[in-house]
Amino acid sequence: MQELSKVKGFYRVTMDELAKEAGVSKRTLYRYFQGKDEIVEATLEKFMTEVAQKMEEMISTQDKPENIFSNMLVILHYVGNYLGNPVILADLRQHYPHYWKKIDDFRLRKGQEIIISRLFLDEENKKYIRDIDLRIVTTAIIAAIQAVANPEFIIRNNLTFEETIRQLLEFFQHGFLKENLDIDK
Repeated sequence: MQELSKVKGFYRVTMDELAKEAGVSKRTLYRYFQGKDEIVEATLEKFMTEVAQKMEEMISTQDKPENIFSNMLVILHYVGNYLGNPVILADLRQHYPHYWKKIDDFRLRKGQEIIISRLFLDEENKKYIRDIDLRIVTTAIIAAIQAVANPEFIIRNNLTFEETIRQLLEFFQHGFLKENLDIDK
């Protein structure tokens, strides 16, 4: 399903195409799944599991916040190559909003885990982090992710998932002011 959906989206893929892609009969497919909705859900669950594993592997090996952010970009690029596909985004928005909600809940939960445990509670990282209340920072980051890294915002503003995430991470790391402001000159 993952490869077929990249081209056609979830909604337009047929059970016949799925059976052919899997190398099984349509009847066999129905032995394991009641319908296409269950296959879509299973595909997204598998994808989220892969993403969670990649996050754990990449994040657990890094020690500095900038490396954690860089690795988050790699992971989000992987996510964007699939879920950032305009056909898939449109399908999730129009035909499968309940699955987008599930993905959104997943990314917020994993985001909070990484932000809080790896960036702010890790004793070694505290020396890199400005002295700002953890509740404020976490809420601001999560709110930014919800507002910006979602299909509605990306489609409405004609952005790509990858560029949106890259700029959002850049903003988290460096803010929006240039480093050397010589405005008096």
